[in-house]
Amino acid sequence: MSQCKIPDYRTGHRGRHWTHALRSAEKAGAVVVTDETGETVRYAGEPSGPGRFRPWLTASGERYDSHDVHPEW
Repeated sequence: MSQCKIPDYRTGHRGRHWTHALRSAEKAGAVVVTDETGETVRYAGEPSGPGRFRPWLTASGERYDSHDVHPEW
């Protein structure tokens, strides 16, 4: 019998599905923060435009890539 896969946001593995894992963690109650400063960010991705490649936005308007942020519980 196979075991269920542990979500990436629980293991810290920042693979190609990291953005999806972060959004799942956020929906599960985690706060997503930047690695550098610990500032809270929110998902503000857009299908095109500036949010496409840097979808995480701080309160001051700075954009971060998904690999520059992590969830905290």
